[in-house]
Amino acid sequence: MLIFAPWQAASGLGSVGAVECLAAAASYGISYVYMDRFLARRGIGPVTLSACQLLAASGWLAIALGVTGAQSPRLNVSVVASVVILGLIGTGAAYVLNYQIITSEGATVASTVTYLLPVVAIVLGVLVLDEHITILVLAGIALILLGVALTRSRANAAGSSPSGMNSDISA
Repeated sequence: MLIFAPWQAASGLGSVGAVECLAAAASYGISYVYMDRFLARRGIGPVTLSACQLLAASGWLAIALGVTGAQSPRLNVSVVASVVILGLIGTGAAYVLNYQIITSEGATVASTVTYLLPVVAIVLGVLVLDEHITILVLAGIALILLGVALTRSRANAAGSSPSGMNSDISA
């Protein structure tokens, strides 16, 4: 709400971008609970889960490209190498770590990583693009960091992982 500031402009929350951002946030919340409940605790390794997830996403992308009439990508060595490197090192490694955190700490703790993305984006915008920070942005950052801290302190106060075992992992 602080980012969109609907009280400042009539198009704040009604814009297509705002609706898409809110839908993405809801999707993240649903996906972590789904991964925790139906995938991460089935005894399947995080590398296998990540590989299957990325292969399924690639298949859906290929179908979507065909259905939408998008121009076929031109495959050459640099394009294929870029996709493989970004897929394996960037996204693949992140999903492996994500499944490991979900298994050891639970969906709530794992999902706190996604809350930090806007903070990183703002910091990079200031450092790289010379963007300016407003009081609303600072309030949003403070709210995000407070929420993550509260979630972590609550998880540490409980003293146990979702599986009921004591957790020696601290963040």
